[in-house]
Amino acid sequence: MGKAYKNFWSLNADEAVVCGILRSETSKNIEVFMPLNAQMKDIDLVLMNISNKKSLTVQVKGSRAFEPRKSEIIKYGQGSPGWFFFKKDVIFRNKADYFIFIIYVLQEDEKVGRRIISPHTITISTKKLRLLCRKFKKVGKGDMYNFFLWVNPVKKEAFDFKDKKYYVSEYLDKKGFERMNKELKK
Repeated sequence: MGKAYKNFWSLNADEAVVCGILRSETSKNIEVFMPLNAQMKDIDLVLMNISNKKSLTVQVKGSRAFEPRKSEIIKYGQGSPGWFFFKKDVIFRNKADYFIFIIYVLQEDEKVGRRIISPHTITISTKKLRLLCRKFKKVGKGDMYNFFLWVNPVKKEAFDFKDKKYYVSEYLDKKGFERMNKELKK
C-alpha cells in the first residue's frame, strides 16, 4: 500500500499580502519562506538573511476591513479600525520572534474618485507585545485579548482606541520593518 499525499498547508490571504509587503520592505538578500511542516504551530513565515544565515519567525494576524463610523472619524481622524482577538496563551506561549498585524484601511482616492483598500502593518516583537499586554492589562472575558487598533495613514499613526489609548505608531509599516531588518543584518 502506497503513502497518501495531500495538501497539508495553504497560504492564508493575510499571509500572502504580508509576503508581498515583506518583499518590498526587506533587502534583496532577505528571503521569505513559509513552513510546510504542520507542527510549526504559530509560525506563519520565516525570514532569512541568505548572506549571514540569520533568521526570524513571524506570526501573522489579520483583521477584516471595517467601515469607520462617522463618529470615529470625527474622534480619531482619517483611517480605519482593525479588531484582533485571540486567547491569552497565543501570545505567552508563542515561539515566533515577531507578530505582524495587518489592518485594511478604507481610503478615498480623490485622484481617481474611488475608494481603495490599503493594507497597513504593525510589526512588533513578541517580547514587546507581551510587555504591552501586561502593562495595559488587555485580557478580557474568557482569557481573550482584544485589540482595537486604529490606523491613520495620513498622520502615520496607530493606536488602540478601545480601552486606555496607547500608541503603536513606532511599529507601523516601514518603522516596524526597520527593526526587523536591523535584527537580520546583525
